[in-house]
Amino acid sequence: MKPRHIALALLLACGCAQAADKNERDPAALAALSSMGSYLQGLDRFSLSTRSETDQQLDSGQTIAFQHHTQVLAVRPDKLYVNVDQAGASRRFFYDGKHFTLYDQRLNYYTREPAPESIDKLLDLLDDRYGIELPLADLFRWSPGTADEVGISQAYTIGKDSIDGQRCVHYAYRQPEIDWQLWLREGPQPLPCRLVITRRDDAERPRHSVSFAWDLSSPISPDAFAFTPPAKALPVPLVQLRAGERP
Repeated sequence: MKPRHIALALLLACGCAQAADKNERDPAALAALSSMGSYLQGLDRFSLSTRSETDQQLDSGQTIAFQHHTQVLAVRPDKLYVNVDQAGASRRFFYDGKHFTLYDQRLNYYTREPAPESIDKLLDLLDDRYGIELPLADLFRWSPGTADEVGISQAYTIGKDSIDGQRCVHYAYRQPEIDWQLWLREGPQPLPCRLVITRRDDAERPRHSVSFAWDLSSPISPDAFAFTPPAKALPVPLVQLRAGERP
């Protein structure tokens, strides 16, 4: 690269940094979160497939990336199915509006408990009573006011990208102990295309990334939310948290 080109590149980089410093909470980046929240809350049903990669540091100090695939089927207000597949073994969650069931395919055991009347109340019950956080639960919880509730201190619009054939806008956010990047689909359906989270409260700064594939039109069979125990599956009780205890 020629010297004047290097100087120009440095000038542009410095200009972007200065602009970010002057406006650490970009209104457009915050408005994008609000639009996403409103749209997600307005979906009465959806099918979702995600590919995730999570860093984990070994005792040797080497960082390894573990991958898994998650499928979500949801029909508001009271139907939910989640399947997490990692290394060929799956963990499944069923909610039919009356009961929820957790099933571990590898161990072939399941637990079944009464459930409240909506997905939102179910997520609160799982967290408060059992210390269970379902994968992608934030997709149901995110609302137009969530950005202020979680304490976002910095919000930037980075630019536009193409992800899996979709035009997406790239944003970056910072909140206590977490940096995260979000790519949102352009147009009237502001759905997440990709998410990258970096933990600042961990010296290794591990990353967790998720790529989203949405389906808003295919029909969802009611049978998807019903659980039939496989042969020789063992029912086990689900232990509640003690007062003041968190996992």
